[in-house]
Amino acid sequence: MKRFIKNARYLYLLIGVAVVIFLTQCGLNPFSIEMAASGNANEVSTFLLHGSTMSRIDNNQANPTYATRLLVGIMVPKSWNAKQQAVVSFTSPKGDETMTLIPDSEIEPVSGQNWSAAAKKRFGIGPNLVDDFEWLIYRSTKVYTFVNNEDINFDVKVSCKLGPENMLVKLGFYIGSSRENLRPDDTDYTKFAFSNQFEVTNGTGELIDFINPQLSKIEPVKSLDNDIVTFTFDSGVTNTSLSDTDDIYLCATAYDAMNAVIAESCERTAKNKLNALGGKKYRIDAWPRGLFNIAPEVAISRIEYYYTDVTGTKRVGYGNTADPFRFTFSCN
Repeated sequence: MKRFIKNARYLYLLIGVAVVIFLTQCGLNPFSIEMAASGNANEVSTFLLHGSTMSRIDNNQANPTYATRLLVGIMVPKSWNAKQQAVVSFTSPKGDETMTLIPDSEIEPVSGQNWSAAAKKRFGIGPNLVDDFEWLIYRSTKVYTFVNNEDINFDVKVSCKLGPENMLVKLGFYIGSSRENLRPDDTDYTKFAFSNQFEVTNGTGELIDFINPQLSKIEPVKSLDNDIVTFTFDSGVTNTSLSDTDDIYLCATAYDAMNAVIAESCERTAKNKLNALGGKKYRIDAWPRGLFNIAPEVAISRIEYYYTDVTGTKRVGYGNTADPFRFTFSCN
């Protein structure tokens, strides 16, 4: 008899676990992303998300239904100006509608931040290496009610005019439930993913590569010639002619809007020497106008630069060649 009672307890425990598992198997399934590999600058591109629901609701509840608004998030480069350009809509057996962007003034209940900041904190920037992105969250105007086993497929369409710059990025997407908000522990009603690489072509400036390890970069990505900028050099990405030294110097040339050379800064002194950060990484903070000693009335449109050793005989530029890296100054 005691053995029966003991076994019964285990049986009830197993049944209880099974019920919990059953009840948590509800919400949203992972979605797929359909998109082209590239798009033209200043033209509209379309991104499709194919999602589905899995409604497993306890029929023993007083009200065995689940009512919610649909949430959709997109992570795109700030230069796309998606707040003004993007249109997000969806189609489903429950209904079709164009979604509304949640304004920055509205606070996401769980994080205490606005929805854009909360999404960035929760999802990050994925596989991108440089942060110049924003998350925008859209919400359906209607509330949709689901009953047990009411599984549906739905499609989300994101149309957005691309920015003016050539770039290589991986975009972020999120689908969720307004009833759950952005709870950190929620995985049933919160689904997000990052796309394959997407290239913006036929735009302005040199290619901004957000996703591939880079020997060098300048930050902020959007800056003017009067801003303090940071040059970083990562000799640990691959073996270079400067891998055997920590004495690395910046050599740069400034150009105006007509592509004429304004000035050069290539002295191998403390002014142009990069600081070693460890792990074969180096940086130098510079004020471009001061670096080139530019007169107030002269504007720097872009710069070309490379790194060299104290002798000036070794040179590392774009793609680990002698060709210079290029950077074009711009605001937003």
